Amino acid sequence: MKNCELTCKESGFTAAEMVVSTMVMAILGIIFLNVLNSGMILYAKNTAVNSAHEEGRQGINRFTRDLHAAISVPQLRNNTHDSTYSCGTYECGDTNNTSTFAVVSSTPVSGVAPTAAGVSFQDVVSGSPDYVWQDPGNSSLIMIKDPGSSPTAGMRLIVPQWGYEDAITKVAGASTNHSNVFLFNGQDTTIAGNLGSQGRKFGQAGYAVGPYAITYYTERMLYVVEGGSYIADAQGPWVLSSGQYVAYTNQSGQRYRFENGQLNLYRQRYTGSKFYWSFVATVARYISSAQPFYVPLNANGTPDTRYVGVKLSARDPSTSNRGYSATAALLDTQIDYRSRICLYQ
Repeated sequence: MKNCELTCKESGFTAAEMVVSTMVMAILGIIFLNVLNSGMILYAKNTAVNSAHEEGRQGINRFTRDLHAAISVPQLRNNTHDSTYSCGTYECGDTNNTSTFAVVSSTPVSGVAPTAAGVSFQDVVSGSPDYVWQDPGNSSLIMIKDPGSSPTAGMRLIVPQWGYEDAITKVAGASTNHSNVFLFNGQDTTIAGNLGSQGRKFGQAGYAVGPYAITYYTERMLYVVEGGSYIADAQGPWVLSSGQYVAYTNQSGQRYRFENGQLNLYRQRYTGSKFYWSFVATVARYISSAQPFYVPLNANGTPDTRYVGVKLSARDPSTSNRGYSATAALLDTQIDYRSRICLYQ
């Protein structure tokens, strides 16, 4: 037998084969990296969209629920406020306005419905309706039968049967049975006098004599877009005019887009001697609609106050680090409120 070392040839890859195999592996690696990069971008995109849109959907669902339950005509409001968020006397039915979340007129301008950063309305507080008596120990005080929770100063007392509506400034004697409620414009004394003449005194014989008056506690609520910033954008829907950002129509000058706003919820409260707006929660972030609320117009061009128009979108600005900007309209609709009990907003 011959020695294999002398007769057997060693097998292996040629230089050409090595070059080809290396090139194939490189091409496959590039394809794999591109697929991985595309997947990461798509993941970042979906995460950003889902995060922004999920918050937006939750916020809009809450807003829609509260607006459907409104018992007053909604009012548009701006998002400016003083340092203490004070409401001023306007909140108590006066015609004076204040710099805090001031009311925006619903009157169309040149046939165009005005837009606003916020909208306010009243909702019935859980536990209502209740009913009202004269306090047997004080003929100038009223007692509200409270099967639910006692009211909070800043809420409103509504007596539809007699047309009384007033803001609550003080609650005393609260128990599981009743509360003494004090009203800003003194209507509690007027109601107590009417009840006393009809023999309606809490807990005394003859209290069932006379007409029966249902009462409601209501919350004045405000949804408003705050914060955010205007970013220079050649295709943006806003322009800066006299220090104010206004909707772009045909004006010259730099255009802007709005992003990273917050949809906040406030409720009216009272302390000491003033009404103020109390912050409740941020219900949605990444809002890219600076003034999403409006009152739609009827066919004849007048405001249709049965509805609140909403055009709300969200954009997560953090996605731009991959050259991607996620934005989509979350809502473009008109939401109706279901009933009106209040004479005033």
